[in-house]
Amino acid sequence: MNGPDCRCAVLGDPISHSLSPLLHRSAYAALGLDGWRYDRVRMDADGLADFIHGLDPTWAGLSLTMPLKSAVGPMGDFRDCWSSTLGVANTAVFAQGGPANGLSLYNTDVEGIVAALLEAADRCRADEDPDELAALLEAAGQGGQDRLPDQPYGGARALVIGNGNTAESAFCALKVLGAEHVDLLARNPKHCDHMLDLASRLGLPEPTVTAMDQAEAAERALTKGDIVVSTLPSGAADPLADLLNTADGGSRMGPVLLDVVYDPRPTPLMRAFCRRPGARAISGERMLLYQAVRQVALMTDRPLAAVPVAAMDQALREE
Repeated sequence: MNGPDCRCAVLGDPISHSLSPLLHRSAYAALGLDGWRYDRVRMDADGLADFIHGLDPTWAGLSLTMPLKSAVGPMGDFRDCWSSTLGVANTAVFAQGGPANGLSLYNTDVEGIVAALLEAADRCRADEDPDELAALLEAAGQGGQDRLPDQPYGGARALVIGNGNTAESAFCALKVLGAEHVDLLARNPKHCDHMLDLASRLGLPEPTVTAMDQAEAAERALTKGDIVVSTLPSGAADPLADLLNTADGGSRMGPVLLDVVYDPRPTPLMRAFCRRPGARAISGERMLLYQAVRQVALMTDRPLAAVPVAAMDQALREE
C-alpha cells in the first residue's frame, strides 16, 4: 500500500477532538507519502458494518475509538496477542485491494499504555534509538514482560478507573509492567465481572472493586496505589478530582497517574492529583502517540522501527 491515493481514518463518537489525524498525517509527511489521507469520521456501532462494506480499494486502514473497539470484532480476524486476548481492537487493516479482501484487527492500546507509563518513569523516549523503541513496543505488544529492559513498576499496586475496553487494555499493560495487584474503581461495580475474569486470565489476584460514589472508599482506593490509570471519558472523572481537592492534604498518592483523556489537558483529575505530595500525572496524548506507532506501521506496511516517532511527537507537542 505504498502508492498514491491511499486513505485511512479514525472512527468513533465523539470524534471531533481526536488528535489521531495530526499524528498520522505528520508520519505520512515524514515518510514522503504525499498521496495518503487520514480523516475523522463520526461513527456509531450500528453504522460501522455498512461503512466498512462501502469502502473502496483505496482504503488501507482504520483507527477505532469509543464505541467501536468491540463492535468491529465480528467483521475481521484478530491478528495479535491483545486483540485475541480481549476480543477488542483499536486498529483495522485492510488486505491489498481494500475491505473486500479481508480485515485484520489489532490492539495497540496495550503497548501505548506501557510506553506512556515507562516514559513517565524516564525509561522511554519518543526520540530514542528507533530500534530500541521498536523492540520495547514489540515486547509490550506480544505480552513480553520478561523482554522489557527493566521493570520500574515491578511489584506495584495499581488502580484502574473504569471498566470499559480501555480499562481492559490497562489491566493487560499493568500486567506487562509487572504490577503485582490491580484494583478497580468503577461507576457501576455490578458491571465488572468481565474485569474479574480478565484479572484471573492474566494471573493477577482478584481485584478489589470500589464504587466511585462511595467517597471514603474511593479516596482510599485512589491514595493507596502506586499507579493510577483513569480510562473514563472526558468529564466522567471530575467527581474524583473534587474528592481529592477536599480530602486530607496528608494523604499519600501514588507517584503516577495516567489519564487517557487529552481534551482538555491537563484534566481536573490530573490537576488534583498533582497537588498531592510526590505525585506525577501524564496526559492521554502520550498513550495516543505510542499506540499510533504500530498503527502507522501496519497501515503503511513499514517496519515498526521505520515509523517517524520523533516527528509525530514534535507535531503533538506543537499542537
